[in-house]
Amino acid sequence: MTHDNKSVEPSWYLHSAAGACSGAITRMLGQPFDVIKIRFQLQVEPLSKNSFISKYKSISQSIYLISKEEGFKALWKGHLPGQLLSITFGFTQFVVFQQTLDFLSKRDDEIVKSKNYEIHFVSGVIASTTATVVSYPFDVMRTRLVAQKSNQMYINMRHVFTSIYKTGVFQFYRGLFPSLILNSMQGGFIFSLYNGISNLLVTNTSINKSNSNENLNGLKQFMSGFFSGILSKTCVYPFDILKKRLQLQDFVEHRSNFGEKFICRGMLDCFRMTIKKETFFGLFKGLSPSLLKAGFVTAIHFTIYEQSLHLFKLLISVS
Repeated sequence: MTHDNKSVEPSWYLHSAAGACSGAITRMLGQPFDVIKIRFQLQVEPLSKNSFISKYKSISQSIYLISKEEGFKALWKGHLPGQLLSITFGFTQFVVFQQTLDFLSKRDDEIVKSKNYEIHFVSGVIASTTATVVSYPFDVMRTRLVAQKSNQMYINMRHVFTSIYKTGVFQFYRGLFPSLILNSMQGGFIFSLYNGISNLLVTNTSINKSNSNENLNGLKQFMSGFFSGILSKTCVYPFDILKKRLQLQDFVEHRSNFGEKFICRGMLDCFRMTIKKETFFGLFKGLSPSLLKAGFVTAIHFTIYEQSLHLFKLLISVS
């Protein structure tokens, strides 16, 4: 993350506002990828055009099938809890990241801080872990809405909330452990990779021939976010599969028309059963739409965050 020493130093509420704006916009643009990814992850049958037993076989076929069976708007199914998830996660993540980064590198100047990738990784882990715990109930509700056909069991977000609440508050945190591993590691990789790629792009352009630490322009922010999103998602993707399948263990009876039911007991059993039924590559089911989403959404996420933060700083300095 970069700062311009000539402008107003952002406070926590500017980071939170920029993070919330970024989360809301990226969720709206990335939700269709998320719907397809979740459907892929929860399908036990192979993702192959040659499979006669699979409901979903490819990205294009899935878009067509979901639109045909459930309507085009179904590609944004679970959008409201998804928005609350993204806004809460983005709000918390960027605030905690910046505060942790400042605390761990308070003796460093801005140039030294931008080169310290280990501190960026640790700050990213702490920020993403905190954001996951705060926003996780919205993730569970979103997954249940996305996992069903239109109005099959849950009517809306309120209905999901009351139904889960009746079964116990802890149900809102089903699958939390693999989620913490997934999001904490991915957050660490994203922030450190984003910072490293950003510095690499600046070093190899005429923008930063001096030792000054200027803000990246929009294109470099987008490229840094795109590549950091793809690389970090690939590293942690199996935990995303385990998380989604654990979240729906008391919901499998309502998914009979989606194919074979997947039943497991805990993360390790889910890991074992996935490999047993679908081979090792089952842990990477749905990776292609996930990488598309991770690349573009992370790129948009960081670009909008940086641009929003810059705009807020300008508005404050003018006022």
